[in-house]
Amino acid sequence: MSWSIAFGVHTALTSILEVNRALPEIINISKLVFNNYFTQVKNSVEIALKEESSNMKNSPVWKHNVPTILFLENFGLPVYEDLALWNPFCGGTNLNVLNFLGNIDGGCAIIDCQAQLRIVMYLYHGLLINGIIEEEEIPFLKHLYEGFKECKALWQGGSLPKKGELTKKFWISFGMGLSESKQMSDEAQQLAQGKRPSSGDLFARGGKMCRGRKMQPIDPAEMLTSFRRICERDFHDVVDKYHTPEQKRKMQGTEQYAVAVRTNDTLDHLEDEIQLHSLNIPAAAYYLEQFVCSISRVLGWQQLLTPFMLEHKSDMRQGVAILFAQHILGVLDFHDHPLTHEFQNVPGLVKASPAPSIIAAATGFFVNFFNRVPPQKIIWFQALESGDEVKVVTSNK
Repeated sequence: MSWSIAFGVHTALTSILEVNRALPEIINISKLVFNNYFTQVKNSVEIALKEESSNMKNSPVWKHNVPTILFLENFGLPVYEDLALWNPFCGGTNLNVLNFLGNIDGGCAIIDCQAQLRIVMYLYHGLLINGIIEEEEIPFLKHLYEGFKECKALWQGGSLPKKGELTKKFWISFGMGLSESKQMSDEAQQLAQGKRPSSGDLFARGGKMCRGRKMQPIDPAEMLTSFRRICERDFHDVVDKYHTPEQKRKMQGTEQYAVAVRTNDTLDHLEDEIQLHSLNIPAAAYYLEQFVCSISRVLGWQQLLTPFMLEHKSDMRQGVAILFAQHILGVLDFHDHPLTHEFQNVPGLVKASPAPSIIAAATGFFVNFFNRVPPQKIIWFQALESGDEVKVVTSNK
């Protein structure tokens, strides 16, 4: 019997025998967390289906991943007694599968199925770098922002976009070519600086350049090292921070040492990434989508988007992306005082907007909307702050 199998058996026995007094509470909490996750997902799906201006429910990604995630609820069916199903070993396995397979893997596919994550994150980042909002101002988005900072699909490179790069990087992330993205960015700069818009219809030009686009999907392994460790069995860059030089000299190369180092490294990354794990990502996907749909109405874009859909036979989200990138990101990119900027050179936009400053109107709604999202609808377990450490250090005897 290999050492790892023996360690697994020891863990199973310990979980049953040494935590006997705490078992009832452990069982109740495990079931509560498990059921809470699916309650949140089902609630989000139900209200998402009622949003008529959203096409999220027709997305192939949504159709595939939502049933897969909901299928995982079968792991909690009461076929056995609670002690058999929810003891620390089996209950931990159930929650582990739910977290990595359902919440992280399935959730990362859903959360941007209509480019809703890209739109919200670029707006959030644009407001941050212009000093219009602070990170602590919207806790929900701060967790998302921190969790997706390493996502290459969103940010297209190793660094977050600077002022002057928002529009171009957004269009690249949206699947547009480099030259076309630069062209759209240059036009956004002209509009933000009060120059006359280029001849022709903005929707026609944007639609033509977006034709055939293919957005890069989000890869959870880029953002979460714990996902790489547990799901992809990738330990090539583990770091041993807990063994002494003497322990390393005696144990290096043994199976016991490898298991201990990999376990400690995985626990470290889980601790660092716990905020994103605690976020119900499929549920969050709905609230991001609801914001994008709602701000289109708040800014009066519906009267511009309806003709766009009829004329170009395109999804409304493409029209939203064009208006968002060229008129909101463009101002955040190329104007020194975005909050006071007023469009006077885009008659259709001026007529549709309920306020002279589109950035001021968007910011007010943005902060108000996301600070009203109930935490109990998107947080499926309480992520504790870094505290007691659980580390595995092999004996040097």
